[in-house]
Amino acid sequence: MGPELAMFFFFVCVPLALGSIYKASLNHQRYLKVLQLKAEMNTRLLDRAGSDPAILELLKSDAQQQLFDIPQTETPAPYMRMLTALQAAFMLLCGGAGALWFGSNLVVNDNGRQPFMFFGAMGVALGIGALLSAAAALVVARMWRTLRAGA
Repeated sequence: MGPELAMFFFFVCVPLALGSIYKASLNHQRYLKVLQLKAEMNTRLLDRAGSDPAILELLKSDAQQQLFDIPQTETPAPYMRMLTALQAAFMLLCGGAGALWFGSNLVVNDNGRQPFMFFGAMGVALGIGALLSAAAALVVARMWRTLRAGA
């Protein structure tokens, strides 16, 4: 159970961790770009206006605070839940199917086959559960849309 299980976790956990790091890096780069654009806009505004009293009043107002606010461009929560559940479902289904196939076709001895069969069955079961979760989120999102439209 040792080397086979270690290889299985290596091929599942390492890509998952690298994907998370890559996604966080992209979000951070987007955040920095938005901040840079807002700073450039404010610099241009101050360069054009100089010491005009109206601009100084603008800088003190709530409108200026809105210029520094970073807009949240995330998709609504139900859609993110559905997308996350679908991603997890496909990853678990593919990993589970791969482990089942590997355990049934490539492993020669019975002691090495059991962990692959176990984790394969768990992956497939969890993948099906995540697909059902995404479907439930879709149904609830549609129900809320009709309930809010009727209210």
